[in-house]
Amino acid sequence: MKHSILITWDHLPAGPPPPNNNGPPPMVRPNGQAPRSMEELCQPSIDGRGRPIAPIPIQATDFGLRHHMIQQVQNSQFHGLPGNDANRHIDKFLEITQHMKQNRVSDDALHLSLFPYSLTHHAIAWYDRLPRNSIHSFDDMMRKFLSKYFPPSMVTKLRNEITKFEQKPHESLFEAWERYKLSIDRCPNHNMLLVTQIDTFYNGLTLSHQDTINAAAGETFMQKTPEECYESIENMTAHHNHWDTSAARDKTSRNISSTTTIESPEVIRQLEMMNKNFVEMMRQIQMVKTVDTKCETCGGPHSFTECPAIGDYTQEAAYATTGNYNSGGNSYQP
Repeated sequence: MKHSILITWDHLPAGPPPPNNNGPPPMVRPNGQAPRSMEELCQPSIDGRGRPIAPIPIQATDFGLRHHMIQQVQNSQFHGLPGNDANRHIDKFLEITQHMKQNRVSDDALHLSLFPYSLTHHAIAWYDRLPRNSIHSFDDMMRKFLSKYFPPSMVTKLRNEITKFEQKPHESLFEAWERYKLSIDRCPNHNMLLVTQIDTFYNGLTLSHQDTINAAAGETFMQKTPEECYESIENMTAHHNHWDTSAARDKTSRNISSTTTIESPEVIRQLEMMNKNFVEMMRQIQMVKTVDTKCETCGGPHSFTECPAIGDYTQEAAYATTGNYNSGGNSYQP
């Protein structure tokens, strides 16, 4: 005889309820509270988004940014537009704030507090989108700022501008040197030694300007140290920054070859001598034209072809011939 045993939930050991296969399991927040509804989640928050800069430990109890500090920083703001120099902005910011001090406030805390005021337009919009409390030091701020506005792609582009430098047509030595130094300043992490910088600049010049540098250095430019070469070019361009500038060059000078005409006193002296000889030649030609001549027909002060007697004879002969034509009818009577 078989016996059937009826098992109810009361006989099972205590434990979690069996899984519900009809839907997702109930969600419970870490603090044990029930999850918030869609209505609660869609309500506007009164706490705000929060600043990207985490709370800074400051010992001073009465710390506050002074108006003149904020105004000085705002006088040199970064817009975040294409072409803005992020490295230059950081240098300018540190230059402005280096003398700003406040008792019991570290320089790092002061820089972090002032830096957002140096941003505007697209740059301040980028700053406001940074995660809350994601910046804990001024170094963090600089790394995020340069990562946004000075990425590796821009470093590669600026480094290529340096390594592929070439002097432009009608560009003076002074203009070429200043443009080259500006390319180097815009890329602080170019990682180029001074010898490479000087060699790149020298090989990018025109042959005439290479000769100018060699002549100024006594034909020993490449035998100098990189520091001496740099100093030589600096001195040369500092004392001759008016050489062959495009602003002072007119249409005629553009047709004359490069800078030798302007830079060489010997060439200038030769041009002046040629001009003087040309003026003297034109004066002598004019004198030959004004010399008195004697007519072979009448002995007057004129040439044979301009003699009035010959002119009168020609007119009378023409009149006589015309008269014969008019009086003789249709037949010719000499």
